[in-house]
Amino acid sequence: MRRERLPRPRRLVHTTGAAWVFGVLLPLAACGDGGEPLSTQAQVTDSAGIAIVTNPPSDAVYATVAPKPILSIGAVEGPDEELFGRIASATRDGAGNFIVADRQSGEIRVFDAGGTYLRTLGNSGEGPGEFRALAGAWPAAEGVIVAVDGRLDRITQFGPEGQLLTTATLRGPGEQPLITPIRLAGSDALLSRVQSLNFPTVVEQGTFSLEDAFEGLSNPRGNRPEYLVRHDLAGALIDTVATVPGQATQISTQDRGANLSIMMIKVPFSAAPVASASPTGRIAVTTGRSYEFSLHGSGGTLERIVRFAEEPPVRTDAHVEAWVRGGSASGRGSPDDAQVEATIRRYEETPMPERLPAWNSLLIADGGEIWARRFAIRGGEAVPRDVFGADGNYLGQVEVPANLRIQHIAEGRLTVVSTDDLGVERVEVYELRLMTSARSTGIP
Repeated sequence: MRRERLPRPRRLVHTTGAAWVFGVLLPLAACGDGGEPLSTQAQVTDSAGIAIVTNPPSDAVYATVAPKPILSIGAVEGPDEELFGRIASATRDGAGNFIVADRQSGEIRVFDAGGTYLRTLGNSGEGPGEFRALAGAWPAAEGVIVAVDGRLDRITQFGPEGQLLTTATLRGPGEQPLITPIRLAGSDALLSRVQSLNFPTVVEQGTFSLEDAFEGLSNPRGNRPEYLVRHDLAGALIDTVATVPGQATQISTQDRGANLSIMMIKVPFSAAPVASASPTGRIAVTTGRSYEFSLHGSGGTLERIVRFAEEPPVRTDAHVEAWVRGGSASGRGSPDDAQVEATIRRYEETPMPERLPAWNSLLIADGGEIWARRFAIRGGEAVPRDVFGADGNYLGQVEVPANLRIQHIAEGRLTVVSTDDLGVERVEVYELRLMTSARSTGIP
């Protein structure tokens, strides 16, 4: 079973690059109130050779985000090569070029460090170099760009000038795996999340029922394991980095005469496992159920466990109403009062977690810092990120505007995908103004 791609209107984009040259802001000194570097209070213990770093609760502020971008690629109108629909990923290579994967068009567009368009790779389709569901594109070694299709389970490599090099199919683990690509882990491996739906391909008369099908698809308690795995760029499975509990889901059916429609629906406020990887191959994984993540080396070996000694907030009726009014329940705009009341009544019969999820996104900066985004209900103005050093010590928090999706962090700058009130997406760069200790830990 594959998730269907949501149609989005095509949008017009405009590029402005002058601010990149003249809009540089210098970060503030990394110090406390008295001008001295802030020291960590984390406790580090050892368990069978695995470091466990426990950070006490803290209201430290790591940095603030500049109010305006220094570079913006995107506007309401512009030439075809600058039109974005739904951006799957946006990152930068060693030369500072922007690599933008547009899921709607099935294209990868490359811009130079000033925002000037260079070339387009790929297209919509199923042939070599084409994409049905472009999940992202990232730079690898020697100018190669690696792209992944989440529906075709395919890895595609393009050369430095945009030429098609290779295509490969992701294989395993298990039978009928549902593979969700995450990003490159280093320059020669792909990190993905894998579910096994246990749904048979051949149904023999009298041995299989709809109840069996629903059992194979549903996961109402969120106890079915999912796997964080690495594939090489030829599609072969390298290893399983971690096994984590999956997100709680329910099955909804609709009888349409001769056809039966089956939808897999996420249980509200249920945590989902998330992971990320760095350009050096380091991997961070969290279940999303507590403020804890694991760090794995470039070889996949568990190095340390990092904890923040705080519990996620208790879920309340106010959270449920805010969830519904903010459109989180439907993924669309704000519903009217009658729709809100009807949805809340339906949720009263749905077993939901007692606490909100903890973190629902991880990102590793080029400098090794781990950014963990806290769960937030749609509709807020800002979403907090907890920032940890590469050694697991807590550095502080950053409030990031809710309309910014951070894609890449390097040299005190955030590359983001921004969404305006009209739903227009842009690639933008913001300066990060450091406010607390940002000492290097010496761990890549």
